[in-house]
Amino acid sequence: MFDGDRSLSQFLITILTVPQFANHPAVVDLLANIGNIICTLSRHQNLYNPLIGWAKDAISAECAREVRELAKVENGSHFSAVHAKAEQIEGFKIDDMALQIAGEAPMLWALLDSLLSARALQVTKIESKGHTEIGVLVSDAQEAEDSEYWAQVDDLEGVIEGITGDCISRAEHLASQRSATMMLRKVVIVSLLKKSTNQKANSLSSILGIFLHSTHAPEKVIETMAKMGLSISVDAIHDTVRSLSAESSHALQYLGQTLLAAYAYDNFDINLKSTIPTAEKSTDSLKHLTSGLLFPLQHGVTRDDLKCSYELWRKSRINPLNDCSIGRTWKDLLSLHQDVSHSSGLSRRDQFNSWKFLHDLCHHGPPYFAQFQSQISAPQVLEQIPVAKTPIIPASAMDVNNSTVAGNIQAIERLMAQGGVFDPAEVEDGESPDVTEYVVLVHGDLGTGERIASMQQRRSIETTPWRRFQHIVFVPGLFHLKMAAADAIWRALIQPMSARQDQTSLMHNIAQLRPHETGIFGSKPGFRMMHQLIGHDGICRRLDCWRIEVEKMNNAHKTLDDFAILKPSLEELKEIANRLAREYIATYRLTRVRRQPDQRRDKQYENNLLINKYFLLYEELSYAMNIGDIAHVETCIIAWTLIFKATGKHKYATCMTEFLINLHFNYPAGLQKAIRYHWLVNPTGKPECFRAVDWCVELNNLFIKVKNGGTGSNCSVVRVILESPLVEVYRNAHSVIETNFMHTGRTSLQAAPDMKKTFEGLLMKMRSSSPHIHTPGRQSTYLVPDLLDKGHELFEKGWKGIGTEDDGTIVDEVEHPTTEDVVGEL
Repeated sequence: MFDGDRSLSQFLITILTVPQFANHPAVVDLLANIGNIICTLSRHQNLYNPLIGWAKDAISAECAREVRELAKVENGSHFSAVHAKAEQIEGFKIDDMALQIAGEAPMLWALLDSLLSARALQVTKIESKGHTEIGVLVSDAQEAEDSEYWAQVDDLEGVIEGITGDCISRAEHLASQRSATMMLRKVVIVSLLKKSTNQKANSLSSILGIFLHSTHAPEKVIETMAKMGLSISVDAIHDTVRSLSAESSHALQYLGQTLLAAYAYDNFDINLKSTIPTAEKSTDSLKHLTSGLLFPLQHGVTRDDLKCSYELWRKSRINPLNDCSIGRTWKDLLSLHQDVSHSSGLSRRDQFNSWKFLHDLCHHGPPYFAQFQSQISAPQVLEQIPVAKTPIIPASAMDVNNSTVAGNIQAIERLMAQGGVFDPAEVEDGESPDVTEYVVLVHGDLGTGERIASMQQRRSIETTPWRRFQHIVFVPGLFHLKMAAADAIWRALIQPMSARQDQTSLMHNIAQLRPHETGIFGSKPGFRMMHQLIGHDGICRRLDCWRIEVEKMNNAHKTLDDFAILKPSLEELKEIANRLAREYIATYRLTRVRRQPDQRRDKQYENNLLINKYFLLYEELSYAMNIGDIAHVETCIIAWTLIFKATGKHKYATCMTEFLINLHFNYPAGLQKAIRYHWLVNPTGKPECFRAVDWCVELNNLFIKVKNGGTGSNCSVVRVILESPLVEVYRNAHSVIETNFMHTGRTSLQAAPDMKKTFEGLLMKMRSSSPHIHTPGRQSTYLVPDLLDKGHELFEKGWKGIGTEDDGTIVDEVEHPTTEDVVGEL
């Protein structure tokens, strides 16, 4: 094979290129040892540079080929700004990109792996030469630096450990985090290479651009990132926003034209401050806009269930041709969801109260009782709304002030137009579904309901169903109802000056719980503060009842810690909780007690039994709403309408009473189901995560005003309207970035405060003031009214309640939630 006429190089080229030598032993041996041969050649002083040059050209060519393949449209890395889809943002995953790159560009992936691990390779090289001490020093320094860095990275393995129960070492944990971050960096580098090869291969930079835009990053920052290839340009981002808004509009029309969509809307204000007022821009910088939401009707509701427009119009009181004079009254509501006998002898409400007493003991009492937390059975469910995720689609904000009847007419017409539903008389056949025979559910607050009622009253003489707004069925929002409940408690227990004097009064407890905010609570605390007060003060009250009851059982049990030493069983605790529900909450017997002579009465004790009752009614309403027990919610509303009537909130009392009467006695079964099963929605699809529809609207307003409306000169009505449908898109973009880039602290919510010492202070005060121990002859400067009895009386006689002014005008306002109120419900 080899003779003197040929050089060694010619010989090697020949045997490696001629097919007949492919299986020759010499060729096989050469190929088997090619690594050692190349390594030996690289060590030769005259061959190293040529060999490295050849390797560079070969690797460059292969990597360039791999990048060109990755940049092709069929590999899914193209993102068109003018044809952007929300699904492209929601489905973005760094892991998928990494798998694709590693599979289709193995050379490039391995090269990046080596380059990004250069320091580790250097340490290995030093150690291989025998310099172990230097290697250890470098390794230790790197470990110290890395430990500080990796502590900032999200604990991915901690999630796995929590799910599987597997325990991993710190070294494995750090190695996993390093691997994940190295993978992320490699994907970013490859994305830059793809974009340099093909400008349309810009999926990562597009996602980052949308994310930066949604966080109000300055344009100079975005443009800088765009020059680096890490973002698309500001103009491209604006194209993307317009494309996503158009896509959202199509989704709204598709849903609305099924006629199986519910609508919700509310007003919101933005303050567009101008430095120098002009003729075009007046000094009035406060703009009143209207936002809206659409969501599908689920749980088996069909169009036939909503085909009852003419039936409802025939029964309507505003129908001039309606000759039906017999109607239902609030008394008919008392027959809804009637109690059934229970082995404990407790009513359904008492059973909830017993559960709440036990729940508070196990969650806030001595540590011994915490073992029973998972063993406590939840209260009986009357009628559960099926747990299913409710897709909520934001509509474009409207430059409409819906504080007037005319504004509500515009808001409804424009919102339904976004849903692709128009006046049948003004569109060609097939362009829009004919809603004449159907009804549409519209959710809103009390003010919205009043204006819709006025609108329908004014239009009742019109000749067509559309002009009469015959298709609109108003559904009052439960979040605003809950706010009204908290306000009713404030009116009855805090607002009167005489109600603040007793040592056992709620205001004295406020001074213990929140000593720096008594002035706020005395004037107008707002929903969130009242919600927290009812929860915290109620817990302490129920724990105080536990202490008194166990001391009655055994005088040696001065505290709950003393009682815990006996290690009572769960069954024993349930029996005590049942007694607490019977004896420490005001019942019908209170009326007889209050007729007794003053020397036998304890007026402060009576007051606190009523306070316990109102707090537990509020807790029951909150619990029923959260779990989606719609029948339980209705039983709570019936009780709260009486309280609203007694505290002067006559509009709420009337609105909720009329609505429940219509719902259960006037609406057909299909419509009744559609309303009741969509009075609450579940945006997450998780158990115990139901939310009121009007709360979702308020949350949408929060995102529009605070996060998506721009800042400074970029904040304008035009931008707010353009980007208002993209609330969910931006939230998804944030979630995608946080997940893929392993952000830590992925929540805007603060951890629950540690109330242990605060509760201990209030419990010590209660022990000295004895609000739950009957002391004959104890007087009070204020008698807490029995609001349920008072409400019964007022419904019977039509009188006004304790919230009226001297001239007879009703003190009744629609509650307007603040940002804190909305966040407080999260």
